[in-house]
Amino acid sequence: MNSRFYAQAEVLVEVVRQGSMTAAAAALRLSKSNISQKIAEIESDLDAVLLKRNTRAIALTPAGQRVFDLCVKAVDALQLARGEVGHELQSTIPQGVVSLSGSNLYLSEFIMPLLPSLRENLPLVRIDLVGCDHPVDQRAEAVDLRIRVGAVDTDGVKAYPLAPLERVLCLHKDLLRDAEVPTDPSGLSGFPLILRSQESPELVLQKTGKTTTQRIANPALRVNSYELCVSAVRSGLGAAVLAKAVVQKDMNDGSIVELLPRWKIDPIPVSLVVPISKLRRPEVLAVSRYIVSRFKIGRDF
Repeated sequence: MNSRFYAQAEVLVEVVRQGSMTAAAAALRLSKSNISQKIAEIESDLDAVLLKRNTRAIALTPAGQRVFDLCVKAVDALQLARGEVGHELQSTIPQGVVSLSGSNLYLSEFIMPLLPSLRENLPLVRIDLVGCDHPVDQRAEAVDLRIRVGAVDTDGVKAYPLAPLERVLCLHKDLLRDAEVPTDPSGLSGFPLILRSQESPELVLQKTGKTTTQRIANPALRVNSYELCVSAVRSGLGAAVLAKAVVQKDMNDGSIVELLPRWKIDPIPVSLVVPISKLRRPEVLAVSRYIVSRFKIGRDF
């Protein structure tokens, strides 16, 4: 792949992923006119119209889809390699602003305590935290790094696996005195349960090779954030599935207890997600590596 064609293909891939030339220009740190020029060049060189343009969006033509499919993996691989090589050869301390998004609770519980040591290691890098409890469109979220709890769409991103979160079905100890405590999952249908709007209404529990699914058809309380869910459990309003690390202190002092302790819930995966085009920036790659080193798989959270 010659350098001229690679530059054109890189721009085409980013325009498609970002959904606009303006957003692609920001991601690649190029001017919008440069982006337009590269698209015009590749269409002229290939003698084909690759993009359908209108005032609302940009879409691929059939020819553009074919070119995109043929180029995207090569562009991703070269961008990733360029970022890694640039980091290894970097002779100066990384500097700049790196934005990191994630759920408010994960940022508060896990990332915030990490910031003092990160500042010591990367003194010229400023971290901007962007909390959000709702799923976002990767292309629409103008951040450098994203903590994703759950499954990850890997299109155009590098996903670094972090330590998964162990989960427990738990409740306040006072609720044990006020409600009939179930001894198996079937008894949950008549027990007050709290459900977050972002999570599945189906609770999957396992014990010694046996798996059962309990549907939460009529929760006692529905909330739209993790913080509200934790607060509701601490207030004795019902039982909910929570990250064990978040309520570990409550469990240690006995105020929060596990419901159906013999039945387990699979841990939920966590990833650090970075748009590949942003890994060319030394400060983004440096922060990514630091976070990954502190949350290696195998550590308990």
